[in-house]
Amino acid sequence: MQGSIIISFWEKVFHLLRYISVFEYVRMIPGLRGSHLFVEIWVMFNLIASLSSMIITKSMEVPLWIAFTILLYSFIRILEITVYQVNVLLFDPYQNAGYSVRSYRRLVILLLHNYVEVIFWFATSYMIMSEHLNILISKGTITDTLLFSFLTMVTFGANSMSSIQHIGHLIIFVQAVIGLFMTIITLARFIGLLPRPASQDEKENYGESLEKEIQQLKEEIRIMREQITRKK
Repeated sequence: MQGSIIISFWEKVFHLLRYISVFEYVRMIPGLRGSHLFVEIWVMFNLIASLSSMIITKSMEVPLWIAFTILLYSFIRILEITVYQVNVLLFDPYQNAGYSVRSYRRLVILLLHNYVEVIFWFATSYMIMSEHLNILISKGTITDTLLFSFLTMVTFGANSMSSIQHIGHLIIFVQAVIGLFMTIITLARFIGLLPRPASQDEKENYGESLEKEIQQLKEEIRIMREQITRKK
């Protein structure tokens, strides 16, 4: 069976995009690649960094080069999170037959951390662009900007563009698309973790009853093999 051209194309695109990522180069340090602990530390570090950057940017005067460095890193980190989630969801499981995750619950918790982090990074970028680039997307206190970023993320940009002009439209649109994507995969992952209650409908329990019968057959076969071995 021939592979899909469109799947191969986007797989290569997102494989290349993963190299526009600080994480991809940091984990090249010996001992870090494949370390689950390092991934968790990296996620927590960036979540704290996004919150700290937002507070520092709003509460004090920062040099222009620091502000632009934070702005650049915020966009790189947002791209990194988006590309990583696309690869984990669509491509990585099919590239390696032995692919597995450390834990589904861990995956969802890390995803929620990423979701909040993206909100913080966009809020930070809005404040920096408003202060240094005269691109007014959200005005007011840090709480107002954070709320604006949150609403853009969860409402997919609804009512966020009414008073925005120029490049601000594009930035809000990008956040809305990322918010839609991350909301869908977060809900999908979370729903997949919910325990399935027993049903009184036999048709709905058909799969479970079939699985029990298979387990019983396996147990009977195991007992028969033991009996045959003893007779020998």
